[in-house]
Amino acid sequence: MVILGCGSAGIEAAKEALGYKKKVLCIDKSPLHIGGTCLNRGCVPTKHLREGAYLTEKISHGGFYGLSTSLGKVDILSAIRSAEEKVITPIREATFKYLSKRGVEFLFPKGVHFLDRNTLSVDGRKVRAQYFLIVTGSSPAAVPNVVPDGEYIVDTDTFWDIEEVPRKAVIVGGGVSGVEFAYILKRYGTKEVFLVELASNILPSVENASPDAVKRLERKLKGEGIKIFTETAVEDIDHSKKRVKLKDGTLLEDIDLVLLTVGRGPNTSNLGLESIGVSLTPRGHIEVDASYRSGVENIYAAGDVIPMPALAHVAKAEARLAVRNMFTGSSEGLDYGEVPSVVYSAYELGTFGKGEKQLKGEKIPFKTLMANFRSVAKALSELEEGLIKVFVSPDGEILGANVLSRKHTDSLLHLLLLAKRQKVKINELAEFIWAHPTVEEVLEGLQLR
Repeated sequence: MVILGCGSAGIEAAKEALGYKKKVLCIDKSPLHIGGTCLNRGCVPTKHLREGAYLTEKISHGGFYGLSTSLGKVDILSAIRSAEEKVITPIREATFKYLSKRGVEFLFPKGVHFLDRNTLSVDGRKVRAQYFLIVTGSSPAAVPNVVPDGEYIVDTDTFWDIEEVPRKAVIVGGGVSGVEFAYILKRYGTKEVFLVELASNILPSVENASPDAVKRLERKLKGEGIKIFTETAVEDIDHSKKRVKLKDGTLLEDIDLVLLTVGRGPNTSNLGLESIGVSLTPRGHIEVDASYRSGVENIYAAGDVIPMPALAHVAKAEARLAVRNMFTGSSEGLDYGEVPSVVYSAYELGTFGKGEKQLKGEKIPFKTLMANFRSVAKALSELEEGLIKVFVSPDGEILGANVLSRKHTDSLLHLLLLAKRQKVKINELAEFIWAHPTVEEVLEGLQLR
């Protein structure tokens, strides 16, 4: 089989195909792109910077622990380099070595397109295969009047090439990436950060996030000194005058950097897909059935190129199932109601399943259970704060959850999701014997009475 794309999904697909003793060729644009956007210019480096940003906040509370501390210099450029040298490169090299040792071949051509359903043109050379998996990922989306030039206006791919810390920055888009970068930049020394969102609130695409959780995050960001503009957009950018004008008339002066974070679009152009019968949606996503097979029976697709949640862990799971379906004839698909998602900003906001608006809209009977960290000793010692909301059926079946915290969202979210998957009802989870003192004791407060 041929895998187009060596990102999170492509790597997972290659590992799965090896289990079926298949010959695998993985094609991508560069050896430096192994691991894809997530490893090289997305999830991984941003979480490295978020950890540093969080540490600056924790250090500022040294007096709480009887410590006389001062932060000293913060250096985002040094943090970017350490992410590349100590995290990204070792993982990328280890992945290439692991797959190569097991017989996976790699090609890094300048151009690839389909000639027919079994043949690719790879820099003019014909490559034939029985099966193809398209996992070419996505690229930053753009808006007409905010065109990245890689210097003054950057996107989430080119941000990593900045050469100095901006004193003032405008972030266009208050979605997941926008709120993450806003917190990172402010904590790493940008004096003024302006976050601009067209919708009436930040995180408009996180449909299962509770309005009160989003509001808590927004208040926290504002408490950090980040200025948030909603229900408006960028009207004009004057690089020479370092000025950004918003459609509500606001003028933002002396801006050193504009960061565009308005989402991503699928990398499906120039592959010759439609010429061989692969159907695309109006936005360029590949249309697939429940088994991730396109309209051409030997061509499958997964990850950001299909119209499903564009998350690295989702892409990995889809790719694994696509390969399994490919070689076993099964039709397994993901239960997208069991997909966790976490935003890593001034708070971590994690969600899965259905939220309040969705449950009400679908007229599903539910009850909302809430817990906070105010009576959990370990959480108070760690300066933890936030809230947990779990939506349950009248008999206690978990339907969805929101977890908002400084540092424990991912672990608490996964515990709740595991309980949902194993059909553990909420009172059973609450009555579990949680070690004391631990932050997880907060789950004891989630009881249906």
